[in-house]
Amino acid sequence: MTNNGLHNERELLQQIAQGDKPAFKQLVDAYWKTVYGHALAYSKSVHLAEELTQDTFIAVWMNRDKLPSVINFPGYLYIIVRNKLLTAIRQRLSTTPVENTPLEEAHWRPDTQMEYRQVYDILMKGIGELPPVRKKVFMMSRLEGKSYEEIGIALQISRNTVKEHIARALNFLRSYFAQHYEGLIPWLLLAFLLPG
Repeated sequence: MTNNGLHNERELLQQIAQGDKPAFKQLVDAYWKTVYGHALAYSKSVHLAEELTQDTFIAVWMNRDKLPSVINFPGYLYIIVRNKLLTAIRQRLSTTPVENTPLEEAHWRPDTQMEYRQVYDILMKGIGELPPVRKKVFMMSRLEGKSYEEIGIALQISRNTVKEHIARALNFLRSYFAQHYEGLIPWLLLAFLLPG
C-alpha cells in the first residue's frame, strides 16, 4: 500500500491516538480506496471487500493507542486487511453455508471450499515442517499480524533476523506447496506468501 500523499501522517496518527475523529476521517478518506482494492483483489467479492475494509478501519480505531509507534502505516493497514481476510476464510471453511451464496461469491461453493480447505491444510503442514524459531516467527507475522519489530522484541532477535526467517520460510513454503499441490496458486495461499 502507498502513502496516498498524506504529508502530515505522523501528526494525524498522533491525533487519532488521542481520539480525534476528524483526523481519523481524514485518514480513512485517504486510504479507503487502497484498502478496498486489496480486499477486493484477494476476496473477489464486492460485499466481502466492503466488509473487510470497514473491519480494517474499525480495528485501526479500536487500537488507536498503538498508532504513534507504527512506523509504516501502509504496511500496518496491509497486515490488518490480510488478517481480516484470513479470518473470514477460516470462518467460511469451518462452517457449512446455510443459504445459497450470491453469484459474486461463487468461489464459496462447496467444491471450491473443499479446494481451499485442501490448500489450507497443505499450507499448515508446510508451516509445521519449518524449524521451530522460523515457524514461530512466521506464525507471529502471518497469523498474528505482528510487525518485524514486535516479533524481534518478543523473541529477542534483530529485525534483520526476523526478516531472514520470513524470507526463508516463504521460499520453503512456495517450494513445499509446488510439490504437494498441482493446481494454480490460489489467492488463499497468496495471502500467506506475499510479503507482509
